Amino acid sequence: MVEIKLENLTKRFGPTAAVDGITLTVRGGELFFLLGPSGCGKTTLLRMIAGFIMPTAGRVLFDTRDMTYVPPYQRDTGMVFQSYALWPHMTVADNVGFGLDVRKIAGPERTTRITAALALVQMETLAQRRPNQLSGGQQQRVAIGRAFANDPAIILADEPTGNLDLNTGKQIIGLLKEMNRERGVTVISATHDLKMLDISDRIIWIRDGLVEKIEKRADIRIDTGEIHG
Repeated sequence: MVEIKLENLTKRFGPTAAVDGITLTVRGGELFFLLGPSGCGKTTLLRMIAGFIMPTAGRVLFDTRDMTYVPPYQRDTGMVFQSYALWPHMTVADNVGFGLDVRKIAGPERTTRITAALALVQMETLAQRRPNQLSGGQQQRVAIGRAFANDPAIILADEPTGNLDLNTGKQIIGLLKEMNRERGVTVISATHDLKMLDISDRIIWIRDGLVEKIEKRADIRIDTGEIHG
């Protein structure tokens, strides 16, 4: 299980600080949620952890290893995007195997990993369909399967229930919980969905690129859509 440490992590776009000097530790095997309104810096923070965005200042460490400028394909992470980010011309199976292809994993091992990932997200029977033949929930399952196929130590999920109805969203949350609890994967999910709080170990409330507060699940009380310490 991999611990994630952020040290004074900052990202500026021109004069605007999307993330403004965040320091925190996510424990190995933790189910951790970034909570806050749209535009608060959640997605930027996730993308810096994944390596898709380079920080303006600060560091990202996995355990004791400095990963700040390590490219995404060399990080032991899987990314789940709100928009699914599936290749429309590829089948479900090939979308799930895309990350394996980037890592030069081929032959029987590639097949085994794709099969296991499809089984996890219950998409085996739809392996030869293309994204435009799937519902939104099915597409998000494929995105989670793609992240899992690389056998990552860390899953980073950006608003994984944002485009889904209530029941489908609960199913997707259940998949993330299974990967965390049964497989020991460290999960960080950005969300503004209060339903996610029921399964979290801790949440961090972000506003305007800053940490507003960090809470354990037992300390969270929801009242008419608000979060209280």
